[in-house]
Amino acid sequence: MRFQLEYKCFGDSSKQAIFMIPGWAMPKESMQPLAEALSEHFYVVLADLPGITNNSDSVQLTGLGINYDIDALTEQLLEIAPDSSWWLGWSLGGTIAAYVAARRSSRVKGLITIASSPCFVKKEDWVMGMDDAVFDDFSQKVDDSPEEGLRRFISLQTKGAKEPRALQKQLIECVNPEAFNGLALNGALRLLKNLDVRREYSLLGCPNLHIYGRNDVLVSSSVLSDLTQKSEMHKIAIMDDCAHQPFLEKLQKSKDLIEQFIYAS
Repeated sequence: MRFQLEYKCFGDSSKQAIFMIPGWAMPKESMQPLAEALSEHFYVVLADLPGITNNSDSVQLTGLGINYDIDALTEQLLEIAPDSSWWLGWSLGGTIAAYVAARRSSRVKGLITIASSPCFVKKEDWVMGMDDAVFDDFSQKVDDSPEEGLRRFISLQTKGAKEPRALQKQLIECVNPEAFNGLALNGALRLLKNLDVRREYSLLGCPNLHIYGRNDVLVSSSVLSDLTQKSEMHKIAIMDDCAHQPFLEKLQKSKDLIEQFIYAS
């Protein structure tokens, strides 16, 4: 039996649709303020990644069929995404969305990523990623203590934010330790380490916007400067005084930026 992804819908289903995917270990509630804001003018479907949930009642079910193979995950996401929708992903969610936008272009009207890297870990021809040893050390921390590892991750996410303590509190409140699933956390980390969508960025045939926080310590706002090829419809926006989650740090500005980009495309 395959695990069914959890998702939540906002707004009028007759309007243009936006499909949203959160980052590693963060349940859909972390992006709900943006989903609610965008639902004023759009129909928004906000999904959880496999096994990442705020709902402790479903934690037993998440042991069934968790699959972080990118092609299998693509099919699961396409099952719940509205046809011809804008795909909006944060961090790992953005990398996944870029893969789908390039590979299954008939289902994706446009792509928006937030604080996302096409390749999170360094390679011989890619210096903008995290060192393998640092990534593996963090993965071991998560394996030893998922709750401690996630708190460490939230601390890194909020470093550089104008109000880091308030932001940490907001993100921690989205997480339910009783719903932690080690298989899901480790599976998503493996995907984050191995997924490389630099080629997919060059294949994008849809409008694509990439939003970054200038003070982000996890994903540099200049990460895409190392791409040798970009789509002609490729745009970048950098938000000052923001870290890894500008959609929470400057919600209204993020909403306006996304809406203006969609309306202009």
